[in-house]
Amino acid sequence: MNQDVEKLWELQTVLSQLGDREKQLTNKPESFAAVDREWQNVNSSMERLREQIEQHSKERRRVDGELSDQQELLKKYQGQLMQVKNQQQYAAAWKEIDSTRKHVKELEDSTLKTMTDVEGLQKQHDDLEAGNVDLKSRWDTEHEAWQHSLGDLRTEVEQLKAKAAMIEASLPERLRREFHRIFKQRQNVAMAKVVADSCNGCRTRVRPAVMQQLKRGDLVHCEGCSRILYLEMPPS
Repeated sequence: MNQDVEKLWELQTVLSQLGDREKQLTNKPESFAAVDREWQNVNSSMERLREQIEQHSKERRRVDGELSDQQELLKKYQGQLMQVKNQQQYAAAWKEIDSTRKHVKELEDSTLKTMTDVEGLQKQHDDLEAGNVDLKSRWDTEHEAWQHSLGDLRTEVEQLKAKAAMIEASLPERLRREFHRIFKQRQNVAMAKVVADSCNGCRTRVRPAVMQQLKRGDLVHCEGCSRILYLEMPPS
């Protein structure tokens, strides 16, 4: 058997194990996942409330600015009222004053409503924040327990990384490049075992001539998926 092919198969095996262990590192246990979902939901709700408060506050600043302008305009019209010289001008001035007063009242009502809305939103936010103290404590406890349980798994991950690096260092550069090219193209599976005269990766049947090449120890690619084929030889 070609020793390089054996090394490539071993590398594939180690990298598959490594991928599985790294996935386990990110999979949250249900005990932590439950409190984490609750934590994320509460924080998302608090964030939405903060955004709503900011939107309302921004609108209030705009209305306050317009209200100030209208109040100044009302003073101007009231001052002009003292300078009118006939009934027609007097009626026109009162019309402007009346319209502006109505607008001022609408703006004042809008400001009052915004203040009430903000107070309600702020109370919801504060209530969530107060209840979040206990939730954060439970989150920290469960997270710490989960991370502690990963100690052995992290050690295994580091060992597998070191083993993969050692195998790669013993391979010719050309083979290493070819392996990783296929590895990236084929969902992290660069090699496929021949099982019952077929590629175990894509089920393409391996022709007799190709089987002979494999038995000689040649490096052969599957005609269906281009993965490197591996034929497990019976013990001699």
